[in-house]
Order: sequence, then structure tokens, then C-alpha cells
Amino acid sequence: MLGHNPFYHQTIRKYVSLFGSLFNDIFIVRETADRTQKERQKCPISYAPKEKFVTRLYSDPTLTKSIATTLPRMSFEMMGFRYDQSRKQQSTIRHRVTNPLDAASPQSGYVGIPYEFDFSLTCYVRNIEDGLQIVEQILPFFLPDYTISATVSQELGIVKDIPIILKSVTEKIDYEGAFADGTRLITWDFEFTLKGWIFGPTSNSAIIVGVSANIANANAVVTGGVYVNIYDDINNKVIQKVIVNGGSIAFRENEPVRSPARGITGKVLTWSQANNTNTLYLSAMSGVLRANDEVWGLESAANWTVLSTDVANQKEVEIRIYQKPITANQYTDYGYTTFITEFPNTLV
Repeated sequence: MLGHNPFYHQTIRKYVSLFGSLFNDIFIVRETADRTQKERQKCPISYAPKEKFVTRLYSDPTLTKSIATTLPRMSFEMMGFRYDQSRKQQSTIRHRVTNPLDAASPQSGYVGIPYEFDFSLTCYVRNIEDGLQIVEQILPFFLPDYTISATVSQELGIVKDIPIILKSVTEKIDYEGAFADGTRLITWDFEFTLKGWIFGPTSNSAIIVGVSANIANANAVVTGGVYVNIYDDINNKVIQKVIVNGGSIAFRENEPVRSPARGITGKVLTWSQANNTNTLYLSAMSGVLRANDEVWGLESAANWTVLSTDVANQKEVEIRIYQKPITANQYTDYGYTTFITEFPNTLV
């Protein structure tokens, strides 16, 4: 569904089995007048709707023997489920476990979706005493909830505490045949809510251990059909990067400059002659320089000719994020360390 391969975690089936297993060891003990045990009988349990089970009990046409030979018994049924907004977690949380086929790509899946599952448990007895024995073996464990730990996702190895809440208990007595016969069916109905989770598909993906993001100013000015990138300094003054040649005297930082042919003024932000390339960053520009424009340093007397102008985005902010500690991997707890470099330090 929605582009995913078929998946089935058997989660709901596990909840049904988990609920039924809570009540599979209830016994009825019958005693003599001096409190000596004379009979010990296990109360069997099965998954079946109450109406179907009652119909089965009454299906014997003799009626007077069917209940006596069949009871006590119990049945349970899942009545439905609904989304539980109160337990919702952040949707981007992921669980990760080692992938046995590829250790570098752990198996992962998003956090479970919380749901409440409603269950009904019914006890069928002949005697009121038998019913009370069953009730008293159940009620003390629900205050009003009983919590049990279970592996809810085998693929991701997720173990959750599952609360099972007792909502209500009711008793009902039905007589078979004539009232004087005294043959009756006593039922005890228990309503429970199980707070569980449903899980989506899993995937194999490596953990992100480092992120580097560059934020650029994409302002561009058209000069004779060529796009020239213009940047702003911390005071919102225009900055331009140009490559120059033909000169011999180095520019000084912060000295004023001028292009006499077109009357453009500014000042030197940085000057570099690394890797046989003469790079000049100019700030506080009154206009945009073009190729073949001359640039004069008013303090150093430097005189260079613009060979080319920058046509690539320049980093205004560089953000680097690394895991902390640096040796952490996808199977250990880790945090993050963030490094932020702002213009003009990004020019270095």
C-alpha cells in the first residue's frame, strides 16, 4: 500500500493471544462441609462471540443436561479498536536494529501508532459459587489495570509495557425450561481495554553521521548578458568577487578603490594571490565591475585589470553538524555538535 512492499507484523494477533493467555489457568475448587477439597476443575477458555457460545450451550434439546455437563467455561472476543491520541509520540522517531544481511544498513521503522483494543470476557457457570470463584481470581490483579511486557515487533526487537484495563463487570442469570426446574445459566461479563501499538513497514537505511549545509545569496545582476553574483556583507553593503591580472603591487585590506572609467568606488575586503590566482573581494561597491575594468588602490597605488567576475554562488553561512562523540554509530546513544561559520569567514 502507498508504494510499500507487503508487510505484516502480526501485532493484533499477538494482542489477542496475550489477552487470552491471562485467563488460561483459572481453576474451580469444590469442597466438602469441613473444607476438604473434593474436586479441582480447570475452567477452559476459547475465542468465540458470546452469542454463538450461548447458542451452542442451549443447542441440546434436552436442556436439563447441557449446561451441567459443559460448564464452567469462558470465552473472549476482540470487540474493536480505535486510535489513541493521548499516547501519540513524535512521528519522526525511528527504531533501529542490526540488519543481519548488512551491518552497515540497520533495519529501521517509525515509532508505533497508539491504539486501544476493546476485549470482552464472559464466564459461564452453573452455580453462583463457581462464578464468584472465577471473579475473585480475576479482580485483584486489575487496579484497574494490569501491565504485562511483550515483544510487539519481532523485526525491530521492540518490547513494550502493555496495560490492560478492566472497565466493568456485570452478572446475568438465565433459566432454562420451566422456572421450577432450577436449571440455569449464570454469566459474568468483563469489559477490558488493551493499550497497544500498530507498526508500519521497515526499511534498511544508514544513519546520518554528518551534515554540511551551505546557504548562499543568489542575487544576480545582468551585465552585458553575463550574470554576476552580488553578495551582502554584515552591514548589507554590496560585495563583489573578481579575478584580476596585469598588476604588480598588492592591495591592502580596507583601502578604498576606484574604477576610473566608470566611476565605481568601493573598498578592499580581502586580497589573495593563492594558487597563482589574484582574487579580490570588494565591499561597499557603488556599482558592478565588468571584465576589462581597471581597479586602482587609492592607498597602495595598486593597478589591476578585471579578468573575470564571479558567476558562482558564494557561501554566506556554512553549517556543519557531526555526531557526538565522533566515534558513535547507529547502535549507540549519541548527540550532535553544530559548527556555524558566517560570511565573510566563509571566504577562507
